[in-house]
Amino acid sequence: MINPDFPPFGGPFHILGMVVWAMASFITLVVVVAILVLLVRYLLVATRAHKLYIANNTPAAAPSAPAATPAAPAAPAATTPTVVQKPASKPRTPKAPPAV
Repeated sequence: MINPDFPPFGGPFHILGMVVWAMASFITLVVVVAILVLLVRYLLVATRAHKLYIANNTPAAAPSAPAATPAAPAAPAATTPTVVQKPASKPRTPKAPPAV
């Protein structure tokens, strides 16, 4: 049964609907491609920045063969072991609660 107040959509309305659908699809495609381009660009820039960071902040390479070290002097026979003490830490004072 057809409602007389809302006739069936055909003819020019069908063509108009196809045009609107095509425009919406094109806009969606453009947005997806733009997001992918930005993502790839970000990854390329971040990778290059990472390589530069590593190159600038890597410590110098150790020599391949260690140099000959001089012989250590002989230690006295009767030595007492030294004990290294950590300095005492300061006690923490509690902070006052924030005023309301």
